[in-house]
Amino acid sequence: MDARVKPRMELSLPSGLEIVLVREFDAPRRRVFEAWTNPDHVRQWYGCGVYTLIACEIDLRVQGSYRYVLRMPDGAECTMTGVYLEIVGPDRLVYTERFVSGDFKSNEAFVTVTFNERNGRTKMTSTILHKSAEDRDRTLNSGVETGAAKTLDRLEQHLQTMD
Repeated sequence: MDARVKPRMELSLPSGLEIVLVREFDAPRRRVFEAWTNPDHVRQWYGCGVYTLIACEIDLRVQGSYRYVLRMPDGAECTMTGVYLEIVGPDRLVYTERFVSGDFKSNEAFVTVTFNERNGRTKMTSTILHKSAEDRDRTLNSGVETGAAKTLDRLEQHLQTMD
């Protein structure tokens, strides 16, 4: 990649337990927060394009839960679930995250997402804290970098269609 071109999503590993994803969007944080937390919007962008989001349930309150079900091109399904622990809209979300796909069930991770606005642009930082290095590495090896980058590109496109 040309050194002058900044990637749209940056992934870093600040510790043996964390994955941090950072992406800037050309939209105010209220719009990004709405797109991130409203199932009508999430249905429009979540997934990296080759998966179909067949279920999207969000109970956006502390101790409320969420559930996304993705169908892979081969028909297999992957479910992501969690519980909201902290909601400070439009600034911050803290929630748990767990994946189930076939016989695989991930251990629970803790996710903190912040939305910081400057000059009408929003910097989203998602910190995923795993309970072990093995869990973190399993997530890294699952293709999270490519999948998250494509998903966040779809979010950017959706943000431009929102009123």
